[in-house]
Amino acid sequence: MPRRLAVLDAAELAEERVNKLIDQIGHRRLLHVSQMRKSAHSVSSNISEGFGRVTKPERDNKLRLSKGEAEETVGHVRANLKSDRITKRDYWPIYNIYRSVIKMLDSLLNE
Repeated sequence: MPRRLAVLDAAELAEERVNKLIDQIGHRRLLHVSQMRKSAHSVSSNISEGFGRVTKPERDNKLRLSKGEAEETVGHVRANLKSDRITKRDYWPIYNIYRSVIKMLDSLLNE
């Protein structure tokens, strides 16, 4: 149970950081704002839903979806870095949290 909470907490923290970044920098300056918010939210939503499923295949399907959403979110944030819309200082903390989420999801999927 603690590992489940850790990955969910990390996913929620990552979403919070993405939303804060968007709110601080603004919609007009950033690329892919709508997709970035949706994919960031989908990470924690799919984790929560997965842990509520009865069977392991159902759970794993939601965790795989969550992993894909995490990768998508990182891609959107990276696009903003590459286009000089955010700084490395903005990028790396978000990237590192999502890398941790992805590693935790991989661990859960390999149980």
